[in-house]
Amino acid sequence: MLLPVALMDMGDNIGGGSSGDSTFILGELLKQKAEGWVVTLADREAAETAFRSGVGQPFDHKVGGKTDTLHGDPVQVRGKIKSLHDGKYVETEVRHGGTRYYEMGYTAVIEVEGSTRDLPSLLLLTTERSSPNSLHQLINCGVYPQRQKILVVKGAIAPRAAYEPMASRIIEVDTPGATAVNPSRFTYHHVRRPLFGLD
Repeated sequence: MLLPVALMDMGDNIGGGSSGDSTFILGELLKQKAEGWVVTLADREAAETAFRSGVGQPFDHKVGGKTDTLHGDPVQVRGKIKSLHDGKYVETEVRHGGTRYYEMGYTAVIEVEGSTRDLPSLLLLTTERSSPNSLHQLINCGVYPQRQKILVVKGAIAPRAAYEPMASRIIEVDTPGATAVNPSRFTYHHVRRPLFGLD
């Protein structure tokens, strides 16, 4: 069985203080009609809408890109509400900071339009930001990461302990955002030039 690829969303590193609602990778996955992916977005409004609707109901809303102007525009997502969760999970292994108990708030799992039973494309909408340092973030919501093709991880370093052992490859994606690693993505006003990294 081919293991999934983990895409590190470098510009939306929650552990680095980012918003957790960047839509750049999500938008591209939808545009390319990719299959078998998982994306987690912190979007209180969309998660609460799903909870009001209930499991099995259709979902047709704009998600993400609502915190600021750095992380993309809201993206229209259509599908159905697969499951609803309290967002609490436990990590049993040694992970970043020694954290054991996590809470990402109320969480809705959306099965995106065009999904198949074998390779569903899944969007997790949470009411709170939560660093993706544990695979139990997904497993607790009935998502089995090893069965997916693409896992979008909103982090840079801390999630690797969880994802490296089970991913076939980790790709650092040069996305815009508050935690972008490419210095050319920022506008500088008081920088003495030349400066290493920019010139």
